[in-house]
Amino acid sequence: MSTSDGTAAIDRETAGAARLALRLMLEEWRLPPQGWEETAELLAELSTAVAAGDTATVDALTGELEELSGSRVTRIEGAQDGPPDGDGKVPLPEPYRERVVALVHALDPDPTPGGARPAAAERT
Repeated sequence: MSTSDGTAAIDRETAGAARLALRLMLEEWRLPPQGWEETAELLAELSTAVAAGDTATVDALTGELEELSGSRVTRIEGAQDGPPDGDGKVPLPEPYRERVVALVHALDPDPTPGGARPAAAERT
């Protein structure tokens, strides 16, 4: 099955799990800079898998992203007032933010009517 933009469809459950992981990345993740470099590689692989409609690879990469988040460890071991200052962790760097947002939209099985407009070259 293909979507209107030409990318193959990922099943709803897998797409939903990937969207959740990506949204959490946008909103909550804090990693050391080298962690973001590793994440960028996974995002490139995820983008390719989404475009190919490769549900199994999207599922596997989502699991890898969840492991990188470290959120479970942070929540269990973290101080009540949040993570310690000076831990060297930073939020999602701006260069990766656009890629993550594009992936969230690509994985949305029901795009919102009146949402993002197509690029000028796509409009007729």
